Amino acid sequence: MNKILFYFKNVIFRKYSIANYKKLEKNLKLSTEELDAIKLEKLIKIFIFAKNNVPYYEKAFKDIYISDIKSIRDLEKLPVLTKEDVRNNFKDLIAKNVSKKYLNKVTTGGSTGAPLTVYHDNRFPIEVIGWRVLTWWKVNPSDNIAFIYRKVRTGWRENINSLIWYPTKRIFLDASLMNPESMHLFYKKILITKPKIIQGYVGAVFEFAKFCQKNKYELDFLSVIWVTSAPLSESYRKFMEDVYGVPVYDQYGCGEVYWLAAECDNKEGLHVFSDVRTIEIIDKNNLNMPNGEYGEVAITDLENFAFPLIRYKNGDRGRYLNKQCSCGIPLPLMDKIKGRVTDTIKLPSGSIIAGDFLTTIFDNFPDAVYEFQIYQYKNYSLCLYCVPGKAKDYEDICKKQVLILEKLTSSEVLIDLKFVDSISHDQGKTRFIISEVK
Repeated sequence: MNKILFYFKNVIFRKYSIANYKKLEKNLKLSTEELDAIKLEKLIKIFIFAKNNVPYYEKAFKDIYISDIKSIRDLEKLPVLTKEDVRNNFKDLIAKNVSKKYLNKVTTGGSTGAPLTVYHDNRFPIEVIGWRVLTWWKVNPSDNIAFIYRKVRTGWRENINSLIWYPTKRIFLDASLMNPESMHLFYKKILITKPKIIQGYVGAVFEFAKFCQKNKYELDFLSVIWVTSAPLSESYRKFMEDVYGVPVYDQYGCGEVYWLAAECDNKEGLHVFSDVRTIEIIDKNNLNMPNGEYGEVAITDLENFAFPLIRYKNGDRGRYLNKQCSCGIPLPLMDKIKGRVTDTIKLPSGSIIAGDFLTTIFDNFPDAVYEFQIYQYKNYSLCLYCVPGKAKDYEDICKKQVLILEKLTSSEVLIDLKFVDSISHDQGKTRFIISEVK
């Protein structure tokens, strides 16, 4: 009944959402070449619009013409947009001919730096991207869902949100205020609503799993765990799947541009939503890296005309994979995000070790540790903090990782290993690498 009411309500009150959802579903039946044609058409459209209607791009694209954009690769001819560019040109990034009623202000959490404010375009129903992914996971957009993330609605805002999403029941736990009392209350709400989905920040959903395991709470009505906003280690995935008893899926997005990529049921990589976003993996010269090689993420939101973000560098690092997923979905595959550009270890010699490998050192040993963190102190020394897993040889495995770190650092710094009961999360977000070295 919920499913019927959900779609009936959207057909009556949100026809545009249903139309866009059907369009996105139809795209999955296209070939890779047909999808690329759609992406190029949208890219040209937003380029023309931004050049003619957005003050910042009127200047940035002054010497670039529509005749210069003949392929997706020609994105390289456009300048990148940095966080600093957004801060310094905020008003000039707002389209002159778009009504303010279509501007939805969004501020990022700033867990790894200063918060950043952008606008989303309300004319595109962003939730339809999620609806499509939920069907990959064999759940439905109308299913009840429990959220664990920041900026939880309360009071009248919570009531309005409940009315908007009725008959779907949505319950919330504030990831920045997680304690035994709040998690117990959240669990009681879960028992009443019986959600099929728990969605939230990796670290926050992991903490709730630890709480449920400690208290022997069962959640046998769940179907899916959906995590986002931080790299998902295989240790975390294994622990959560053991506790929750259902698959854990990784979805990539950021506050500036929601819904970038997600795993399907096969978990062979993250499908990039290339019919609504363009993700480039670029080098230090802002040129595209070959598939399989790591670089910085640059995003073009193909649906945001109110506040265009074109070749926007969000600070993440990733890579495209050299394969198509066996599921048959034609969307390209990228690897899971390996951390942020700032997630690095600095050595006294001036060398830097990027976090691409460091965030995955236990992926081949998911039972060795439940959590880990590499912490660098001001004197350059490192400490590998580990929460022991259920593997009997966890200590030997952790010591081997220290040896790998010593080799990576050419023994320039002291490296310590400490076993701890838990590792704190940054308001629900996981930080695998923290450095005090400026």
